[in-house]
Amino acid sequence: MNRTILYMLTLGTFLTGFAELAVVGILPIISQDAGISIAQAGQLVTAFSLGFAIGTPVVVSLTQRVSRRRLLAAALLVFAAGSLLSYAADGYAAMIALRALLGASAGVYLATALGALPKLMPAAQLGRSMSTLMMAFSAAAVLGAPVGIALANSWSWQSMYLLLGGGALLVMLGVLRLMPEVEGDAPAGFGSQFAVLGRPAIAAGLLMSLLFSSGISMLNTYFVPFLQDILGLKLSYTGLTMLLLGLAGTVATRFGGGAVDRFGTSAVIVRSLIVMTVTLALLPVAASAFASAAGGLAGGIAAAAVWMLAYSLAIPAIQTHFVRIEPESANIVLGLNSSLLHLGVAIGSVTGGLLADATSTVRYHPWAALVFALLSLSAGLVSFAKGSARVPAGGGGHLAPESGGAGRPVRE
Repeated sequence: MNRTILYMLTLGTFLTGFAELAVVGILPIISQDAGISIAQAGQLVTAFSLGFAIGTPVVVSLTQRVSRRRLLAAALLVFAAGSLLSYAADGYAAMIALRALLGASAGVYLATALGALPKLMPAAQLGRSMSTLMMAFSAAAVLGAPVGIALANSWSWQSMYLLLGGGALLVMLGVLRLMPEVEGDAPAGFGSQFAVLGRPAIAAGLLMSLLFSSGISMLNTYFVPFLQDILGLKLSYTGLTMLLLGLAGTVATRFGGGAVDRFGTSAVIVRSLIVMTVTLALLPVAASAFASAAGGLAGGIAAAAVWMLAYSLAIPAIQTHFVRIEPESANIVLGLNSSLLHLGVAIGSVTGGLLADATSTVRYHPWAALVFALLSLSAGLVSFAKGSARVPAGGGGHLAPESGGAGRPVRE
């Protein structure tokens, strides 16, 4: 039954991720159809991210005592309602407001689902369960743009909202029917719920997550120009290349969960960040060398792929790290982490844009992303040194200290 619940929650994660990412590929279509500029259409993405970043911690903190089953169902109901209303919306203000509502409900759903996993799954399977859930988000990132374009061309861009609304209602019914009652976090006042930020391990971990996301966003946002302008990839091959890299990253996210269960979160995160920093340091230099060598394009793409695989491996480890060092307030911490991840996307995108304007090239974006990766690694080392795996009172979450390698305890 636990596996069925996991797959059901994973489907919900895919739907919420798809709602965020599908719009990116169809901004020109939305702009033309709605009679708005590309810049105005782009604010639909911003509204979703802000709704996610701001709404998630507020709602999660206010609903700390609510059953996870009921909170998940409520988030899905709001998400479905927002999707169906978005299908019928024809005014720009309404479109923006509904995107913010979708972002907030998606954030609450994701944070609650991640926080419920330790109480639904055995400790030995926690890392793999986290990676399964996050792999759905990665799959949405891979499929969002091409599926959104296909729907817009064959039907209408609004049709995706009908599919999202119907899918969310089905998952909601599954949650209500199959998921057991899972209690929320330990009762606490509104202000004291954020006392977890006073723990150095949590504060440093959240900073690690913010910097991690910022660095990834800085290069990812301008990854297509880097492939085309710096590595010389032809426009006709760009879509296929991105699809293959995205699929590889999705698979790496899944294997990252197994690595967490075997080696521990700190080992996976540290090694991934080290590989990321080395690859980012070499990528601009390698791009110049590849440009004058036979088979250079393939080598450049391979180097970029190593960076992408490394950060994909780290994603489930970061989520699991927070659950293991603060299991009693997992929903609060994961909600804050989700908000900071989205804030990091904005920081990286804006910083990357400023760098591109200042240098008139995206060649040096990997080095700028390298700075974020090094800072993220530094914050992570502080978090691992200050934190340790904790078992919640009563053992309801079945959490136990990690084991690394041949059964040796790993201190986070």
